[in-house]
Amino acid sequence: MMNILVPLLIVAIGPDAPIGQRYPEAIQGFHCSFDETSDENFDGWPDGWTRRRGPGFPHYVKIGIAEEMSPANQRSLRIDLDGGGATAYSPPIAVASLFSYVLEAYVRTEGLQRDTAFVSITFLDKERRWVEAYVSEKIRDTGGWTKLRLGPIDPASEEVRFAVIGLHLEPGERADLKGSALFSDVWLGRLPRMALEANSVHNVFTNPAEIKVFCKASGFVEQDPPVTFILEDVHGRQLAQVERRLDGKIIGGRTMLSLDPDEPTGLVGSVSWSPPISQCGFYRVRAEMQGSQDVTHRREVTLAVIRTEHGPAGNEFGWSLPRGDKPLAYRVLNQLIGQMGVSRIKYPLWYDEEKSELEVERLMDFIERLTTQGIELVGLLNSPPREVARYLGDPDSLDASQIFGPAPDLWYPSLEPMFSRLVTRVRWWQLGLDDDTSFVDYPNLAKKIALVKAQLDRIGQDVTVGIGWDWMAELPEGGENPPWRFLTLSVDPPLTDRELAGHLQAVGTTGHAGGGTAERWVVLKPLSRQDYGTDVRATDLVSRMMAAKMHGADAVFIPDPFDPDSGLFQPDGTPGELLLPWRTAALCLSGADYIGSIQMPEGSENRIFARADGVVMVVWNNRPVKEVLYLGAEVKQMTLWGSDISRPDRDQRQVLQVGPLPTFVTGVSLPVTRWRMDCSLAAEKMPSVFGMRHANALRLQNHFDRGVGGSARLIVPDAWNLKPEAFQFNLAMGEDVELPMEIVLPFDASSGRQKVRIDFEMEAERSYRFSAYRHLDVGLGQVSIEFQTRLNEAGELEVEQRFQNHADVRVSFRCQLFAPGRQRQRTQIVGLGRMQDARIYRLPNGKELIGKTILMRAEEINVLRPRVLNYRFVAKEEE
Repeated sequence: MMNILVPLLIVAIGPDAPIGQRYPEAIQGFHCSFDETSDENFDGWPDGWTRRRGPGFPHYVKIGIAEEMSPANQRSLRIDLDGGGATAYSPPIAVASLFSYVLEAYVRTEGLQRDTAFVSITFLDKERRWVEAYVSEKIRDTGGWTKLRLGPIDPASEEVRFAVIGLHLEPGERADLKGSALFSDVWLGRLPRMALEANSVHNVFTNPAEIKVFCKASGFVEQDPPVTFILEDVHGRQLAQVERRLDGKIIGGRTMLSLDPDEPTGLVGSVSWSPPISQCGFYRVRAEMQGSQDVTHRREVTLAVIRTEHGPAGNEFGWSLPRGDKPLAYRVLNQLIGQMGVSRIKYPLWYDEEKSELEVERLMDFIERLTTQGIELVGLLNSPPREVARYLGDPDSLDASQIFGPAPDLWYPSLEPMFSRLVTRVRWWQLGLDDDTSFVDYPNLAKKIALVKAQLDRIGQDVTVGIGWDWMAELPEGGENPPWRFLTLSVDPPLTDRELAGHLQAVGTTGHAGGGTAERWVVLKPLSRQDYGTDVRATDLVSRMMAAKMHGADAVFIPDPFDPDSGLFQPDGTPGELLLPWRTAALCLSGADYIGSIQMPEGSENRIFARADGVVMVVWNNRPVKEVLYLGAEVKQMTLWGSDISRPDRDQRQVLQVGPLPTFVTGVSLPVTRWRMDCSLAAEKMPSVFGMRHANALRLQNHFDRGVGGSARLIVPDAWNLKPEAFQFNLAMGEDVELPMEIVLPFDASSGRQKVRIDFEMEAERSYRFSAYRHLDVGLGQVSIEFQTRLNEAGELEVEQRFQNHADVRVSFRCQLFAPGRQRQRTQIVGLGRMQDARIYRLPNGKELIGKTILMRAEEINVLRPRVLNYRFVAKEEE
């Protein structure tokens, strides 16, 4: 019998917790409460039920109706173990493939160590032959009564006529001698069936005009129910909504494949819609139908629209596929992987001799197609055949140290047939999954891995072996040439981008920090979709991808892109919210080198990466701003999800829309970027001494591939006296220059950080006009003043002044506060050492001052060349 896993909702019910309601709109098709009506002959066994008999299910295991009451206040069916297992099956229940079904039951376990309790639904045809089956998650410790809900389940075959419910208490590799399970309130409900799907096996499209979604419905009792289609973007913003009528027919009674002639009539039909999608991005299409009892039935399908684009071969980014070809088949994976910025795939390759030749050939074809696309395969050695695994430990929870710890004659024979077939095609092999760190603290680790490698080298030549490792553990010592060639580094919970950067810096580049020549492969597990919003998850993922690139990770892997909680896809293999952010970042960053960042007019953070075919900038800001500057001749800006951002030009400069979500800017000019990075002021701080000349200089370096000539003009705060204001230059390729200048500050010049803009006009292979942005600090940083304003209960504006001396020399200052329309206020600071002095000024009728600029002038006293600090700030009600 084939078991098909389907989603399971487990609801814990405490002693005082309310009993959960039945599934909305479900019509009862079967219910067993194990009360007197279920046992009319009083033999302690529910009428019509049967028990499984045969090997592993001995007749002496006690099973029968018990008086223990469930939260539903109903009796239960109790199974008491005595070795072996037990299963009870309901009588056949008439069903129809036109409906969905949901199974509910209470379960409670006691004293189980190895056995598990679960429920199942088996569908049969009209001859009562097996058609398909669904089982729930297997539970060992319920911690009291637990309500299981399995489904809704849509029977896959139209031949379905009957359903049988199974209540199971079954052993694993070894059986418990003692323990029990109780089942109660077994209920099967029927629902109208509704399905929504797109015209693709993976729902990733390159041409949005080809997208079509289909809604299929059956079992609705309404005569002509409408279907409402809704199109949303990744943030839930509605983009379109239409209403369509089902193209179907009304059928009922026996024609609905039911044995009940009084079955209500229902509608069977379908309708399609082509959503109006015009550009790349992530989308949701939702279909809604109104059912009875004011219940709205909803189905949702996710779509991704991408440009046809491939990353450079041999890049750093990859996926681990621990589930093998689940949920997507080999041919679908081959179609997807090459489009997703992936250059490496980890795949479980330890199969047993029972695998059919057809399955092996499909695997070989999958590997061959990956190779053709330039994708490197890494073989995962994590799951030996069960007949071998049972000698090593619990087959369902084996780790790498348990598998490869024993002598090779225990594990190698089952590996040899597969290994000999694949070793010429697969160069890289990993012992265990990405999160398997069982070799940490393993005694004589280098010797053990060398022994494993020597065994593998019997067939291959110098096989490349790697192991998993914990970020929190010291790197293993293996000498200059350790037997492991790579370390897959992970930790739970995952490191933040800053933590990842720190850890990569700590372990150094390849060949350092105890790892010998081992490469550092970083595992990036996305944040949980249960705990974090989409924007936070996307930003975090891209930030960690950048950190890995910037600090020298040799490879970056998503541990399981199909993980229901932290994957890039939905569990059924359709796109998830993070698929496109991963793809966008991987395609932009793969094979690129981090070259630095530039100062932008509005202060946006940015990281710039360069490779042979272009330069990309990742940019963001804590607040929404427009950055206006020239970046290149063919600049494009796109979101994390790959959709273009409208970007009007202004005076040959680009206007970038920047906010908290990172965006990618492509087409950035490398020589202009390098020019901006190396353009600097010789001195970025100047003393706050007014009326005197302060020497400085502008430093330039030519990063164009030819000589350039042009001019530079400095734009400084008003009233600053700058000589000269503009410079002429002619620079050969690679030449640098320092252009001297003098600055005189006016007596009312503001202290602190001041913006400076340098406008360039130059001739290279064509004309260029662009600006670089720098700052000058007025004041040497030895003293600083901060201000905070607020309204007090008396209506006064309180100005809190915090004066900090950062030097060892004591200082004295006369402070004067100037507020519009108010009398000047004075304080004096005398002999302040390396510490902070706090003062509060109170100004009457404070509300009148809100939004107005206040000046603080602090003049140094008792020195030969006194410093003057001018600070201007805007009054606010509360800071």
